[in-house]
Amino acid sequence: MSAIAIVDAHVHLYPRAELQSLAWCDEGNPLHSQHSVDEYLDATQGLRKISNQEVRGFIFIETDRKSSLDSEAGWEGPLRELDWIKRIADGTPRPGEGHGPEHAPLCLGIVPWAPIPSGSEAMSRYVHVASSRVGSSWRLVKGFRYLVQDKPPGTMLSNGFIASLKWMGRSGYAFDLGIDVRSGGLWQLREAREMVENAHQGLPEKEKVVIVINHMCKPDLRSRDLNGNPNADAFHDWRLEMSRLAACANVYVKISGGFSEMDTLPNGSEQGSPGSYTRDHLLQDIRNWVERWLKETLIIFGPRRLMWASDWPVCNIGGGGNEVSWMNWWLLIRAFVADNMTGKDQSDFWSGNALKAYSRGGVE
Repeated sequence: MSAIAIVDAHVHLYPRAELQSLAWCDEGNPLHSQHSVDEYLDATQGLRKISNQEVRGFIFIETDRKSSLDSEAGWEGPLRELDWIKRIADGTPRPGEGHGPEHAPLCLGIVPWAPIPSGSEAMSRYVHVASSRVGSSWRLVKGFRYLVQDKPPGTMLSNGFIASLKWMGRSGYAFDLGIDVRSGGLWQLREAREMVENAHQGLPEKEKVVIVINHMCKPDLRSRDLNGNPNADAFHDWRLEMSRLAACANVYVKISGGFSEMDTLPNGSEQGSPGSYTRDHLLQDIRNWVERWLKETLIIFGPRRLMWASDWPVCNIGGGGNEVSWMNWWLLIRAFVADNMTGKDQSDFWSGNALKAYSRGGVE
């Protein structure tokens, strides 16, 4: 039986030498260390031992480098990040960066930061500067992300933001939407839906920007009732707004981010001695925790608009660490997909839908 390809649609990579450029990662952060291709492959190494699936490659997502919209000088952090991912894509590492020429084919796409709130003229200048800087590797840039989960209300609806999204749609770039319903509030999801409607308004289908939702919009997985079920109000409100967002064209969802959104993973303390609580028990308990959210996302968007993503290395937060977290999320989602999808829908979920969403320039 031929191997089923996996395209990991959400991976962050950064070298030790550039940790200080990350806006969120101080020395006390558990992710304050190099996370490069070597570490990523360590996280996935158990895959071929237990399945007929293999990682074909990944989509690199910007890692929230320090940046500013005040002037073009504020672009330097994200541009340095493009220099870094270019070295991976070109197979030209610096000493100690944790990747080599043999890893270059793994980089299937790049989604860098861009000054989206600044409007279409700024976007055009940024793309000119960035593409000139990275040369032939620009072919791998499939879209852009400007993280809005920590931005004030109205950011996504500003004239500049909408103008940039329209420009991206005409130019063939996707937009990665990063919002946080649990921490930021449901208003972010409502505003995101209005943003998509405004960005698509008046445009022909082929010019409507593709929206790729990160991590199911980070629903409130921590809020549960005494029986362990999702909080009814939180679940209903999220489901309603996701349904409205799904009514928009060209919207995809990454099935990812679960571990970091949970409070703590189950530990089996109620089931007796620690030795009696196996990995299978852990995965079943996690699945019971997130099942309703996963099923509802599948019902709302359908299998052709969902894609696999690990959110590595962020999945290590709450996921048990690099030795197990990527594999645990894959095992959990593999079981869910086997029970809820068939045939081509499964292969599309693991790779085809990501390749379609990030199709600019011909991901093959």
